[in-house]
Amino acid sequence: MTNEEKIINIVKEKGYITSEIAKDNGIDTWYLSNLVGKGKIQRIGRGVYIDKNGVYDEYFVFQYQHSKAIYSYSTALFLHELTESIPTSFEVTVYQGYNTHRFSSDVSVHYVKKDIYELGVIEQESPYGTPIQLYDKERTLCDLVVSKKVVESEIFKKAFQAYFKQPDRDVNKLMKYAKKMNIETEMFTLVEVLS
Repeated sequence: MTNEEKIINIVKEKGYITSEIAKDNGIDTWYLSNLVGKGKIQRIGRGVYIDKNGVYDEYFVFQYQHSKAIYSYSTALFLHELTESIPTSFEVTVYQGYNTHRFSSDVSVHYVKKDIYELGVIEQESPYGTPIQLYDKERTLCDLVVSKKVVESEIFKKAFQAYFKQPDRDVNKLMKYAKKMNIETEMFTLVEVLS
């Protein structure tokens, strides 16, 4: 099998290929450029390629280019179906000190201490079917409580109501996260009211 055939097979299997994946498979990235030139794949971002008829996945491309950005707040609420509001831009969390100067100006960035940065990170498929990292439902709700003063009250209320209607909710995990994030009292009150 030629390198170009390997690339096409990876794209068919995953829906995309990155420069990293090509290198991991012993394929020189020159072949990616060559296939773009032949019109067999398309480059959709720095180091990211899809089938010539593939769908551009903005969630995947952004996170591939900014691997430390974890989808959070309104973006995570939308991905977890805890809000009906479709976010107009990405909302992400990074650890304090991380340089975000390459982020687009419409990306909303939250900074947290490193000790809670990875708390509740999960991998889930984007709306386009590619893997992305975001905070789980419980961590997302904890973030809302931490930032309650700046989160719209209607979004806050509906997110919690939607969460408590879901059969896969995990109140023990929610309280564990709340304790780690020093919001245990506020969360306990909310849980008492809603459960």
